[in-house]
Order: sequence, then structure tokens, then C-alpha cells
Amino acid sequence: MPDNGNTPAVSPPARRRIRHRGGAVDPVELASRLTERDRTLLRLLDEHRVLTSNQIADLLPYPNLNRAQRRLLALWHWHVLDRFRHPTPNGALTGWRYTLGVAGHGVLAAMRGATPPRPSSVREQVLRLATDPRLDHLLGINDVFAALTAHARGSGEAELRLWHGERSAAADCGGLARPDALIVYREHGAGLVACYEHDTGTEPLTRVAEKLDGYAELARAGGPHPARKTQQHHGFWVLFGLHSPAREANLRQRLATVDHTGPALADGDVGWRIATANGEDLHTPAGPVWLPLHARQRQHLADLAHTRADR
Repeated sequence: MPDNGNTPAVSPPARRRIRHRGGAVDPVELASRLTERDRTLLRLLDEHRVLTSNQIADLLPYPNLNRAQRRLLALWHWHVLDRFRHPTPNGALTGWRYTLGVAGHGVLAAMRGATPPRPSSVREQVLRLATDPRLDHLLGINDVFAALTAHARGSGEAELRLWHGERSAAADCGGLARPDALIVYREHGAGLVACYEHDTGTEPLTRVAEKLDGYAELARAGGPHPARKTQQHHGFWVLFGLHSPAREANLRQRLATVDHTGPALADGDVGWRIATANGEDLHTPAGPVWLPLHARQRQHLADLAHTRADR
């Protein structure tokens, strides 16, 4: 069921559930009412900046989208979340996009023993996010994240051990490469470490291809090192998600001429390989949608995990 922005109403008693002092939410009362799932959502928004209600329903174990929307509306009324939406070309409105609100920043800061940002700073941050020309790019990355999380939750064999957003992924790569996400995935007994690049067609393909230089440097430095402890891996993959089949075909042609991948060249180096997917296939990122460079048959993400990138 798509989120058309018409989130269910919250009854008046639910809105009055938290006492207010001078028009502001009582932070102590608020903290006592937040569930562990709410707190997980705050951490997700801190890492990934903005999520739609559909993405949140996939990322967290809500019984259904309707229940997720009701809870999100309550959290918005309590200023835990902020939200915005935009007009579409046909004059309708997008669904709500959720981000951290003033109270949400306050709860996170309290959990970390830090000083929360000023309310005016939070509002400025939300405005910048709502008008950011890269918003569609960010939401596209989070679509893939949510879809892969939902797949892993519904599978007895798959586990998404790590998905770091852009800021954390850059740190994991020592600044040598700046992927849109870093993934640690495991299925059927095999593990995969991958840097994900999400392409919306706004960059020239020459600039996209130039990113290979950073990944070659990363391989020479030993590969990505996720902040969270993971198993020893054998090389890594770079996954490009393109917005159309034509864009994918053109990129693959360019990448084939500048491909730096292959076996390790010296002690300490790791091998790495490239695979691409496109368009609607990115809605099922665990499926047989990934085409390795120089290959002719698309593979499941689990197949890539079973293919060592250092060979």
C-alpha cells in the first residue's frame, strides 16, 4: 500500500497522552513513552537523514503500514519527528518524508550524554534537507536499504549485518572512496562486503567511472574496514545501481575500458570486483539483478557473496 500522504488520524486522547509545559513537550515524560522501536528509528534517522513511511515500515518490525503511519503521526505530534512533502509533476503531493525533530534530537543527545542542538538549528537543518537537490538520490539509496532489510527479515538464510550511510561509509573506507553506502551481507553461509553507488542519471558517466580510482586505492590499502566488527572478508564488491537499462549499458561500456579490478598485486592488497543493476530491479536487491563486469548472466546478491572478489 503506497503512502499517499493521507496518514490515519490520531484520536484526541492519543494526542494528549504526553503532558506539555509552556507549549513544549515534557522531555522526561516523552522519554518514558518511547519504545525501543522508536529509539531504533531515531538512530536510523540520525544515520540516514530522511525516510518515507514505507521505508520505515520495511526497516522496523511494524505489523503493517497502517500501524507504522499511526505511530509516525504520534511521534510527529510530540516533535520527536519532523516531516515534509513535495508536489509532483501532476499536481499531487508525495508521501511524507520523515526526519528528526527537535525532541528527537534531544532524546538522542540524552542517550549519548551530549548537548542537543538548538531548536532553530534543527529547523534550519530540516529546511535544508527538504530543499536539497540530492534528496531523490538519498531517498533512492534508502529504498534499496529498506528493500534489502525487508528481504533479510523475511528470510531464514539472509542477514544484513551492516548498512552504513554515506558519512559512516566514507570513514569505513578511510576517505579513499566515498560510496553511498557500505554493506555487509550474509546468506547461505557466505559473506559479502560491498560499496554501493546509487546513480540517478544526474552525473556525467565519465565522473561515475572516475570513482574507480578511489576504489583501486582502497584495495591497495586493504579494503573497507566497517566500524562494527565483521568477519574477515576476501576482497570487496562495488555495486552500481543505475536508473535505467540504457544508462547501465553505457556505464558498463565505460567501466570495461578503465577496469582496475582483479587479484591482489602485493601483500596487503585485496581484490575487488564490480557488478551493476538497474531501474525496477533495485526494488528487489537480493534477487538475480546484479550483472558482474565481463559477465553475461545476472546473479543474486547471495551468488556474489559466494564469488570471492579476490579471485
